[in-house]
Amino acid sequence: MQLIRVSLELCEPLFFATKEVGAMYITEPFVGNYALAYATGIEITTYKRKYAVSYTEYLPGTGFYCTPAKFKKFGWTSESFNSVGESRYLLMDKNNYKSFPEEKTRAANIPQIGTIKMIASESRAEFYVLKNTNDALPKYIRLGKFNTKARLDFEEINYEIKAGYFECFTLLNPADLPDLQIHSFRSNPVKPVPLLESLKATGKYINSGDISLPYGMSYCRRLLNAN
Repeated sequence: MQLIRVSLELCEPLFFATKEVGAMYITEPFVGNYALAYATGIEITTYKRKYAVSYTEYLPGTGFYCTPAKFKKFGWTSESFNSVGESRYLLMDKNNYKSFPEEKTRAANIPQIGTIKMIASESRAEFYVLKNTNDALPKYIRLGKFNTKARLDFEEINYEIKAGYFECFTLLNPADLPDLQIHSFRSNPVKPVPLLESLKATGKYINSGDISLPYGMSYCRRLLNAN
């Protein structure tokens, strides 16, 4: 199994609303690993045009695993907007917009006004990929609400598997973790799963110098085991 350190650099501003403060929609400086999984090469078409995505159905068994990404060097840029509410379907009805014609809700033409706070272009993030396939990772991917273009650079890392106490400073998805004796962590509340940081735990782990990662991570591992 290969361990690859991935450096991500934004070619354009990145936006997805991880925090809403009044009329301001803020992009926090990290990217969830489920978003990265789709962006870096899972060939899926059947989930499109569905109202919800089943991560437990599509993500496991892909042959590779990526951790969430954390921006190491970044800045923010803001833009204001004034628009009607966004939905999958809009219908003009008596000079009013309706989201779905079958919904028995009163039509409204109320503009949505606010500010989006985005991660600026040329910001850099880092994450790790564990893979046991020969499939090459893409050089460029697209992320976020506006399909922001980002460039990826790769570095393969030699590692060994150990057991015992370790500290992990990489962002982690708690739904993907193996069985560990967890001592402490810091949580970043985002959807669909809060991301853990500064994990201190005891168990099997991957070690390469100052890098330590839990051994045996896989997409939706705890969710699947619970079922």
